[in-house]
Amino acid sequence: MKSFTHYDVGTIEEAVKLLKNYKGKAKINAGGTDLLGALKQGSLRDYPEAIINIKDVKGLDAIKQDKAGLRIGALTKLADIVNSPIVKESYPVLADAAKSVATPLIRNMCTIGGNLAQDVRCWYYRYPQQIGGPITCLRKGGKICNALMGDNRYHSLFGAAPLETYPCSSGCPAHIDMPSYLAMVRAGDMMEAARRMLVFNPVPAITGRVCPIFCEPECNRSAFDEPVAIRCVERSVGDYILERASDFFAPPEHESGRTIAIVGSGPAGMSAAYYLRKAGHRVKVFEKMKEAGGMLLYSIPSYRLPKDVVRRQVRALEGMGVKFQVGVNVGKDVTLAELMRRFAAVFVAAGAWKERPLGIKGEKIALSGLAFLNRVNAGDTAIPGKKVAVVGGGNVAMDVARTLLRLGAEPVVLYRRTRDEMPAFRDELEKATEEGIEFQFLTLPTEAVKNNGSISVTCRRMKLGAPDASGRPQPVPIAGSEFIATFDALIKAIGEEPDTTLLPAEFSTRSSNTGSTARLGKNLFAGGDLVTGPSTVVQAIAAGREAAGLMESALKIGKPATSERGTERAFSEPSFVATARAGIPEASITERIKSLEIEDIRGLSPKDIEAEARRCFNCGCLAVGPSDIGVALVALDATIVTTRRTVGALDFFSTSATEATVLDPDEMITEIRVPRPADGAKQSFLKFTLREPVDFAIVSVASMISMKDGLCDEARIVLGAVAPSPIRAFAAEEMLKGKPTDETVAVLAAEAALAEAKPLGMNAYKAEIAKALIKRAILGQPAS
Repeated sequence: MKSFTHYDVGTIEEAVKLLKNYKGKAKINAGGTDLLGALKQGSLRDYPEAIINIKDVKGLDAIKQDKAGLRIGALTKLADIVNSPIVKESYPVLADAAKSVATPLIRNMCTIGGNLAQDVRCWYYRYPQQIGGPITCLRKGGKICNALMGDNRYHSLFGAAPLETYPCSSGCPAHIDMPSYLAMVRAGDMMEAARRMLVFNPVPAITGRVCPIFCEPECNRSAFDEPVAIRCVERSVGDYILERASDFFAPPEHESGRTIAIVGSGPAGMSAAYYLRKAGHRVKVFEKMKEAGGMLLYSIPSYRLPKDVVRRQVRALEGMGVKFQVGVNVGKDVTLAELMRRFAAVFVAAGAWKERPLGIKGEKIALSGLAFLNRVNAGDTAIPGKKVAVVGGGNVAMDVARTLLRLGAEPVVLYRRTRDEMPAFRDELEKATEEGIEFQFLTLPTEAVKNNGSISVTCRRMKLGAPDASGRPQPVPIAGSEFIATFDALIKAIGEEPDTTLLPAEFSTRSSNTGSTARLGKNLFAGGDLVTGPSTVVQAIAAGREAAGLMESALKIGKPATSERGTERAFSEPSFVATARAGIPEASITERIKSLEIEDIRGLSPKDIEAEARRCFNCGCLAVGPSDIGVALVALDATIVTTRRTVGALDFFSTSATEATVLDPDEMITEIRVPRPADGAKQSFLKFTLREPVDFAIVSVASMISMKDGLCDEARIVLGAVAPSPIRAFAAEEMLKGKPTDETVAVLAAEAALAEAKPLGMNAYKAEIAKALIKRAILGQPAS
């Protein structure tokens, strides 16, 4: 073992104080049968700096019975529980469970508290940490549970303990709970999937079309075959929401009486408007253009984002009471100072519409890429010429070039670096290439001159040098490489930046910035691209949601809009069968370049969407709960007393993929309390192992059944070693109530208990063992 500091303590208070001082880097030694082995094997993720020996703490090893029931100290040895006349007579299920643990020698050492708090026994977890190599358990920093695709003979039948944060969700700027809504899509419950989506993203029909897919590269499914097509599923959920907008965008039940102004109706403005209105505030959105939608409507081409989708989204917000006032240029038609006086809060989400200059001679000849897209999206489809140079390598440059192509022009993209350094989304670059758009890389325009109706553009060839501030290789001019190219028009699209001139001078430099949002004054806030510079639609949506929470928190005008969480899950359902990723339907190249209105990517059918959702691994830990005592205590409806709280036995075992119990790092078990069973209740603990009697359970069943007039009056049946924690077989219990406990009923109850089981590739046999044990428990038969 490695070295550590050892403490002998005489009181619980001393132990807790040390645990707090070590901040999670100390371990309690009660019996030592689990801990010492883990230290020797090097199987813990983090080796403890200190071991706190509590064996000498007085008063924690008693077994007492009073009117309420049984009280057992946390340091009580399992051997004492096995031999206790009180336990054997009135709580035989607990005595049998204790007797099933390991060998007499170990039972003489291990404590009931230690058995409850022990770590999982999965071999992937117990793989020695110092060896490293191919196995990194999810509980010890790995990305995926190895049992999902590896040997899972002894793992969970009822799904996985979920992660606190999923890889796909952590990659998403809006932190959408993908596994949660995908589970509902998989179950065919689109209504609930939509509700879970809206907690994080109010415009999934839009992001499902234009999001650059931050989530899919993080999807663990790619280690198996291909990542889940999350964006396609999101689009379908979004379309479902818009088809039933009145169900999801209803006015709030309670009004706060406050009114908030939002400047800008793009994605950040829309997002903030939704969450603020949902929280009960009146919301008024000011938009300088003739129609609401901001850059979603005026900058993104229709072939990527149909205008009808944006307009339906605006109408949905109007349906919940959001007011849009268009044609108002804040800063000219009305000042921010005036809005600050009139409204409880003002959120400026004006985006990044200011185009960066080329910095070349004759720049005035160049047209603005954003202005060109705005004009086309407003209905003016006249092209500036046949052969058009587009300078830039970002998303606006791709949108301009692909729009020109659809209007009949011949665009040529000039970019000073190579294809690999282009900041445009990969899929947009690939589509532009597929469509035959010409690229001239390592080319830098230096001058533009009008020449008899055409434009002569002087360019320099470049080579790549050392990395610049962006981390990309810096383009370096090649001496003597100048050449002149002739075009009918020149469009600049080298990037955008926020135009902060609408902000009063006293607010433009003084702010409290939280990343994508900023508090500029007493009731003035800004967010989205205006604060961060150009970003993506989903990043702007996240900024809008963050801003709504910041405004409510800072001004104390209501419950923070961001406090709502997704629906909690008990166990997540893993998917482990190799299934091909859905083929994403796309318009053919020849079809899509004919019109701006033909959407490039089509949606999937409902059947395909459900199939794709089933591909989600629902990442989590498939290890089973190791405590035999815990299974019996759940059947007895026991509670566990700690230094901080009293917890029901069923709730004590965490459904987290990183922790085995709900105990905090500085929390200890002190006592177990078991209520008196009903008189005459039939108790049973049955356990199937590979090596009698010393092994851990393959399946265990604890039961307590009360009869009245020959019929089952009440039943508690608990399964162990089939899930990340002990589980009540509620379906079996319901099947028994009011019926005789004969063989026919016992078989039906056993089938009901396992009806929701989801076996992995190698452990379906455990379901049959569980059924057999449940049947025997009901009939009062031994395990074998």
